[in-house]
Parts: sequence; structure tokens; C-alpha cells
Amino acid sequence: IMPIKNKAMLITYADSLGKNIKELHQILDQYIGKSIGGVHLLPFFPSTGDRGFAPSDYTRVDSSFGDWNDVESLGEKSI
Repeated sequence: IMPIKNKAMLITYADSLGKNIKELHQILDQYIGKSIGGVHLLPFFPSTGDRGFAPSDYTRVDSSFGDWNDVESLGEKSI
């Protein structure tokens, strides 16, 4: 069980800080560091609209954002 830390949470789209999840990960490493406690990634599935909030397939990552390996890598990041 991971202990809960009282830190700020970054809520972002996969392409708000960079073009995709890999770039988001790099920006977090390079500029944000440990100043946040975690990342809440807004919908990254293929979507029919509403900035990702109308997913057409919950089993895939929109290819313009990356793939499941990118999502898992970001999730494993120890902040």
C-alpha cells in the first residue's frame, strides 16, 4: 500500500504539457520534479469529441498520445 502524501496533484491532458505522454513525462522530469504529488491524466482514449470525454474505445490509447507502455511508464513514476 502506497502512503498518501499531502501534495498538489497535477490534472492534465496527455497533450497539454508537450505533444504526447512521453513528452509530458520528460517535462515532469525536467521541470516539475517533486513539486507535485501525482498526475491525474485526463481521457487519453480515442474519442468522438468533447476533448476526450466521449471515448470510442476504452481499450486503446489514442495513437497521437502514445500507447499503454507510455501510460504505464508515467504511472510508475515515483513523484
